[in-house]
Amino acid sequence: MARLLYFASLSETMGCREESLELDPSWTVNRLLNSLEARVPALQAMRGRYRVAVDQKMVASEEFILGGAAEIALIPPVSGGGGPWVRLDYEPILSDLVLEAVRRPDCGAVLLFLGCVRDSFQDQLVERIDYSAYESMALAELKGLAEESLARLGEPSAVAVWHRLGPVAAGQASVAVAVATPHRRAAYAEGQWLIDALKARVPIWKKEIGPDGAVWIEGDARLPAP
Repeated sequence: MARLLYFASLSETMGCREESLELDPSWTVNRLLNSLEARVPALQAMRGRYRVAVDQKMVASEEFILGGAAEIALIPPVSGGGGPWVRLDYEPILSDLVLEAVRRPDCGAVLLFLGCVRDSFQDQLVERIDYSAYESMALAELKGLAEESLARLGEPSAVAVWHRLGPVAAGQASVAVAVATPHRRAAYAEGQWLIDALKARVPIWKKEIGPDGAVWIEGDARLPAP
């Protein structure tokens, strides 16, 4: 039996400050959050705005396995500690959630970029791309890029980044970047910088899969996969 703790706005969303739940030790943080969101749908809009602590230690990835955890806490930013909205997980990207994360009344420009899997490369058909990552480092890099972007933009502004892992079918989004600024020029420029920096710096890899086989995309190289 694990003790779940909810703080500040999260306690109001969940309708309690704490509860006890019987959890399967094989569950990941992601599986737990999905279960909580299924029970309380309003929690879904807050995903990425809070951090998760397991037995009083922050976890770097939602793929962290809970094991025999005794205490799990959902922790929103403290006063003065607000930051960007960042997600790295296996869930389908929902553009409405990304937009909601950056909308604010003092920003007249809201830019959303979706990177989607193409169904071909040159003359080769592509059915899907499998994304893998050094997850803890990739999440830290994503947060660092988003925080760097916010620092450059200054107030008022907002930034959100969501990268998907695992298999993503042709036509589906694998990455989303959103930027809110008072005027459009800054939003366009920052959105471009964020996606370019993400592709250059974050340790996420692609395996392109089609009817003719699979290829790893590593930098400018295309390496046939066994």
